[in-house]
Amino acid sequence: MEQASWQPAADHFLGTTHTRVAEEPIGAYIHAFQDNANHAMPAPWNCADPMPVARAEHFGGVRVAALAVVSTVAWLTITLLPYEVSTLSDGYRAGPVGAGWITAAELLALACAASCLGQTIAFRDKRRLTILGIAIALAATLGCLLTDHIVPIVALRLLFGVGTGIVAAATNALPALHESPKKLFAYMQLALGVVFGLAIFVVGAVQSFAGRDAVFFVDLIFLLTLGSAAFLLPKGIVSDLPSLGARMKLRLPEGAASSLAALALMWIAQGALWAFASTAGAAAGMDPDSLVRWLSIAGFTTPFGAVAAAALGERRGYTAPLILGFAVQILVALAMYCSFSRPFFIAGALVSNMTTTFTTPYLQGVLASLDGTGRATALSGAAANFGAAVGPALGAMLVAQTVAPLGVTSAIMLSISLGLALSSLRSLSASSRARSAA
Repeated sequence: MEQASWQPAADHFLGTTHTRVAEEPIGAYIHAFQDNANHAMPAPWNCADPMPVARAEHFGGVRVAALAVVSTVAWLTITLLPYEVSTLSDGYRAGPVGAGWITAAELLALACAASCLGQTIAFRDKRRLTILGIAIALAATLGCLLTDHIVPIVALRLLFGVGTGIVAAATNALPALHESPKKLFAYMQLALGVVFGLAIFVVGAVQSFAGRDAVFFVDLIFLLTLGSAAFLLPKGIVSDLPSLGARMKLRLPEGAASSLAALALMWIAQGALWAFASTAGAAAGMDPDSLVRWLSIAGFTTPFGAVAAAALGERRGYTAPLILGFAVQILVALAMYCSFSRPFFIAGALVSNMTTTFTTPYLQGVLASLDGTGRATALSGAAANFGAAVGPALGAMLVAQTVAPLGVTSAIMLSISLGLALSSLRSLSASSRARSAA
């Protein structure tokens, strides 16, 4: 296959290597692993089964901490979603519906970028990809600070989404190469919870001098501080990159699609609930100052869910934690959006973020167990952000008269998401039995 003249330079930066493969799937060219008796695997790898992965790079404490820190960059849009919606709606006069669609498009750009990279992420240098994504997001943020017009703002927010999408694909693929993916995902969610609370606090602190650009200043601050950890990441290259024809033949293991769909649905619900939290609070009778105070406190409760997931680990398996996580999310949606009660709203807001950081590591852990190459977990970032992109748009259509329909719809989606997650667990159990029999 002829390569374009720019391909070698691009491959040098991304750390990608190419190997010619004529007609067979990549599984036929993966070196067989040898057992203690020095017998090689006799048959080619079946694309429907998890791809064997040689964990070539060591994850020391510094690399684990760096991954946890820099992975939060991919969540900046979701973290600051209510403030970005408010900035675009009031500061740039886009209106609530227009602001919802702009942020949805930004998250969709993130999801598309992560999905495109997810197909070949196992073969790419994830450190360089992360640095590239952060550089793109930085350029977009600086552009937002330098313009006053809504049209370039929209274009720059889409570019910001592309940059953070690259970061999402690279950082979500790395835990699959770790000996305990679910625990590493829990650490990443723990870091996200800390950054979530800090970001909300910083937004309030800089609003006095930054005005409507406060959310963009916070983006800039966190990109510069958190993004520097990207230089400490491992490369995480699994093997040589196959030809385009071979890549197109690869498919995800059975059960991975259900997990990805569960993650997407969960984040559709969470994206909608978080984007219109201020609207639900006002409907519950909360004044603006009180609402900001309680949402800020809720931001600092976010890490507790990840701490619980990391502490619990796999001692209770995956089923019980997933049922608990989704059940509490359903109750939170109904309490915040359907009770019209100040105490119920506050209680729901305080618990809401904890349930997300508790449930997400388990869903991503299932994906890492199903596919050891990191492709499925890289796509998990796309699925989550695709869901978060649809969420604000869905919320904008449902909150025209009252916020209650959004709470009910979110509860239904979370119930379906739980069913999909349990379905993927059955596929994981079947895959484990098949490997044991082999």
